[in-house]
Amino acid sequence: MSVVLEPMAGRHVDAVCAIDSRCFSRPWSAAQWRTELAADDRAHLVARDNDQVVAHAGTLRALDELHITTVAVDPDHEGKGHGTRLCIELLRLGIAAGATAATLEVRAQAHRTQRLYGRLGFAPAGIRSRYYDRPTDDAVIMWLHDLDSPEIVERLDRVAAKRVVVPILHVIKAAPRHALSLKPRPLCP
Repeated sequence: MSVVLEPMAGRHVDAVCAIDSRCFSRPWSAAQWRTELAADDRAHLVARDNDQVVAHAGTLRALDELHITTVAVDPDHEGKGHGTRLCIELLRLGIAAGATAATLEVRAQAHRTQRLYGRLGFAPAGIRSRYYDRPTDDAVIMWLHDLDSPEIVERLDRVAAKRVVVPILHVIKAAPRHALSLKPRPLCP
């Protein structure tokens, strides 16, 4: 398996929309994705298996907080660690850009996904009632504080070490004041 993480670009939008249509009740349109990719405070990655996009994830950065806005894995490729890899890399990019905390919402009925976030250090902090529809579900608000602490960095490294990973390719878009350039490196030490 040759799965590679790379920054999402316009050429990935159609594949991302196809994944979203299988994963979400209200997927974003191609136009919404292009707007998202143009925003300086966003970072989006895709996981490619050979030439096929099999998963994607993204964040919104506000000051020192990182909000994981989306994680989607093609149902035909679930259970292979793609969501975990993407989340770890986005958290690492957030740390490099100065984030000290991260948050997200997850369906209350998505127990497997909540366990994934828990392994990364997120903890439940509240509920947004009826946040999701089709089907109606509450959102569990989860937070990861002290994101930049040695303990969390070590936790991310431990979780990443349990997965076979390949390097991220090149520069991840960041706000102009935080030009973030990454050299290719494995996700685990």
